[in-house]
Amino acid sequence: MSPPDLARFLAQDFDRLLSTQDALLRRCRALEEQRLYITGGTGFFGRNLLALMAHLHRCGLRFEVEALSRDPARFLDAEPWARAEPWLRLHTGSVASQWPGEGRYGLLLHAATDTHASAHQDLSAVFDGLLAGGRQAVDFCERHGVARALLTGSGAQFGALPPSLTNGVPDDAPLACDPTRPGSAYGEGKRAVETMFALHAQRHGTAVIPTRCFAFVGPGLPLDGHFAIGNFLRDALGGRPIRLRSAGQAVRSYLYGADLAVWLLLLLLDGDPGLPVNVGSDQGLRIAELAQRVAARVQPDLPVILGELQPGEERQFYLPSISNAHAQGLRVWTPLEMAIDRTAQWHRERRP
Repeated sequence: MSPPDLARFLAQDFDRLLSTQDALLRRCRALEEQRLYITGGTGFFGRNLLALMAHLHRCGLRFEVEALSRDPARFLDAEPWARAEPWLRLHTGSVASQWPGEGRYGLLLHAATDTHASAHQDLSAVFDGLLAGGRQAVDFCERHGVARALLTGSGAQFGALPPSLTNGVPDDAPLACDPTRPGSAYGEGKRAVETMFALHAQRHGTAVIPTRCFAFVGPGLPLDGHFAIGNFLRDALGGRPIRLRSAGQAVRSYLYGADLAVWLLLLLLDGDPGLPVNVGSDQGLRIAELAQRVAARVQPDLPVILGELQPGEERQFYLPSISNAHAQGLRVWTPLEMAIDRTAQWHRERRP
């Protein structure tokens, strides 16, 4: 039996989300006859989005999608289903260079960000890459008459979050990362891109939807990145004890990739321009508990080995309030346990 492709695997999730909620599918119909340009089209965000587009095309919607990727050939080798999709065209290129494309595009979804752990070893390159990508995004909007643009920002833009925000950091919290710290390069770069687009919107009238994305899980998430849940799944699927380098007191939350794709598309199609939206789950848990849940769902007898309490660990709080998302009809539809199960199933079925 051949391993499942991502579009076919996630079709079950999208059917679960959209077929039982007519309002969501009706909102998706605003994509009809649109031309959408996606950057980061073959990363984690992009793969889930393209799988959603494949599902919507099978539901009868007609649209065009062009996606920018550093390595489309590698994506097509892993996901050959995409070769035959009439609505999809992949472009090879760097987000920091002028983006290929012709004619007018009504929609832009700027999701290009390198989340591999090695990419964050050179913080100057991270910062420069974000700024260069932002400039190219603004230039693309001007050249191609983009009417609506969604930016995938980051919860890192808020800086260190105080645990006193027990219901999560508000979408419009007046918090920011410390610009004097090199570790703020990623968050500061994302903030700068939002400013670029605010100026562009003021001048050209483009509807810009700024999002602050937190943490996610699902098929396509790198298991060798700097994501705790991905590392835990890697070890559990490999039958190795889950080892934490800390006591696991930091608080995180995780939104499933299929939910994420629906959120991003609906915000792009009808989100309120200029209104920042936190994208993520508001159901927080400590990392130690997360490791226990992954072990229990993937391999119940697997030991979880905690490390020592690290200085300042009790302040590692990363949880969003999603009140603006709720106001726009978005919810955490997939429970964390189901998200873990589905992600583990995907990796098991993809093994040779």
